[in-house]
Amino acid sequence: MKYQTRQDFNKANIFGTGIPNFMLAKNMTGKSYLKLLKMVGREMVLANVTFVPGGRCFWHIHRGTRGGGQILICTAGEGWYQEEGKDPESLVPGTVKSIPTDLLHWHGAKKDSWFSHIAVEIGGDNVKNEFVRPVTEKEYDALAEPQMVKIPVGTSAFDKENVFGKGKPNDIYAQYFTGSSYLNPLTKPEKGKPFVANVTFEPGCRNHWHIHKASSRGGQVLICTAGEGWYQKEGKRAQSLKPGDTVYIPAGVKHWHGAKKDCWFSHLSIDVPGENCSNEWLDAVTDSHYNKLPKG
Repeated sequence: MKYQTRQDFNKANIFGTGIPNFMLAKNMTGKSYLKLLKMVGREMVLANVTFVPGGRCFWHIHRGTRGGGQILICTAGEGWYQEEGKDPESLVPGTVKSIPTDLLHWHGAKKDSWFSHIAVEIGGDNVKNEFVRPVTEKEYDALAEPQMVKIPVGTSAFDKENVFGKGKPNDIYAQYFTGSSYLNPLTKPEKGKPFVANVTFEPGCRNHWHIHKASSRGGQVLICTAGEGWYQKEGKRAQSLKPGDTVYIPAGVKHWHGAKKDCWFSHLSIDVPGENCSNEWLDAVTDSHYNKLPKG
């Protein structure tokens, strides 16, 4: 959906517009805004980037001798992404683009819509951005709208909100869940790169207590996108989760997460790259424990 006014767009931009992006303004055409969401050591930085209509970054390349690159998670409005020598791609909420190192590309808003994406900057060694040149007005004006845009699957209010897709029954991990969950992979598993998937929980569904293990780095980031749920770290009060919330779970932390008892819930799960990563699954979250959680 396109938004021509900032007032209307702000209602849809659940991760926040933030402040003017002064740091990268010289490498942008038009205004952009930046809101830092999470810093995960040297391995990952997540920020919500917002472009005014017609705003876009220059053609650029992500560099790195280990790691590096970027993932775009599109959350509000409509935009463009283009790689050198390829046709432009229309970006709408629910689109995820994994951008490797050494690839010339650009991204930004459509001329008649505000646009936001979460930028997942992948850390590593000798990581930097090389800005090459602006996207010319001739290049930009030649962009043609696609005949079809992505439409959420399903008819319920939650299905329409769950723009990253419910996916298929999460059979491979069903033994570690109470209730039914669904999994929709959004990037390909690749050594040393974050893996992104949308996880959907039916009302009352939650995973077991578990720990993300790693000999270095590792862990997980949750980006909450639809419905309402819970996150709880051992020994701490449960944290209510709603769209726009983000949670960083370091390696070695015992925790669980899932839906509230009266609501479907979806979050994006981003695995933080590390060494010797694995999950240690523990006891189920009992009904007695779960039913003591506050309502709302």
